[in-house]
Amino acid sequence: MNPETDTINEALRLDGNAVAGDLQMLMGFDVTLLQAQCRHCRKDGVFASLIAYVRGPGIVLRCPTCEGLVLQIVKTPTSVIVNLEGMARSEIDLTNR
Repeated sequence: MNPETDTINEALRLDGNAVAGDLQMLMGFDVTLLQAQCRHCRKDGVFASLIAYVRGPGIVLRCPTCEGLVLQIVKTPTSVIVNLEGMARSEIDLTNR
């Protein structure tokens, strides 16, 4: 562990709510209702619990348990690339609307 880089990484971390607006525009629904399972460690959790990094060339969401990549979004001049391969499954609970 490197205390200097650990402090920098901690300062860049947000929760999944930080990108909820961007994802709602892309996906057409309120992603805060999304339940997701990490493909790496199989941990279930709500979208808001994911670790969000937004200060790079795109948006990266990582699992809070294993820090595996769950979702990645990159905007180019001509398209938006969405990588969901770190999500084993997801569902929306419509009963709590």
